[in-house]
This record gives sequence, structure tokens and C-alpha cells, in this order.
Amino acid sequence: MIDHERPTNHPIEPLLRDAAPTAFAPGFAGRVHARLRAEREDVLPRALERHFIRIVPLAAAASLLLAAFNWWGARGAASSALDAALNLPPVTVASAYATASLFGSTGATETP
Repeated sequence: MIDHERPTNHPIEPLLRDAAPTAFAPGFAGRVHARLRAEREDVLPRALERHFIRIVPLAAAASLLLAAFNWWGARGAASSALDAALNLPPVTVASAYATASLFGSTGATETP
């Protein structure tokens, strides 16, 4: 806004002062509040979409790299390319309930 109380010496300044608005149009505050409310509601979806667009290509590239690394290491021992890429150990009921697979121990007890 223009300071209407300051004296001037420039010839065009009175014309600018007369054309400058002195107040906002009626309903301005209501329109601003409505727009702010609408923007607040859209923040979470926009943030999720922005992060999804940034993270998914990196996650896909890392997954492909890991699959290629697994396939390269197990290509001779696996029965198929998918088994080699996943490189999962064979699972049986006995191996699922073995304490070594549950707790990562070797089964040997330590004595002090």
C-alpha cells in the first residue's frame, strides 16, 4: 500500500496516490480463509505423492540390483533363475521350528 500521509514533490505521485487502493474488497478475508482451509486439506496427499515419486524409483533400482546380485551368486546351485534371484533357503517344517533358525544360535551351550 502507499503511504498517503507523506508529502511528495514528484508530479506523477498524486496520480498514483489517487489510483492506489485504500482497503481490500469486501469478502477478501473470507476468500483467503477458504483457500487456506482447502490447501490444508490437500497437504497430506501431495506430500505422499511427492515422496512416492522420489522413493519408488530408488526402491525399484535397489530391488533389481539385489536380485541381480543374488542371481549371480546362486546361478549354478539354483534350479531356476527365479530361485537364484530370490536366493531363499529351502524351508521345511523341521527347519522352521529349529532353535538355530529362531534365535540364531548354534545349539551349543557356553560354560563360564
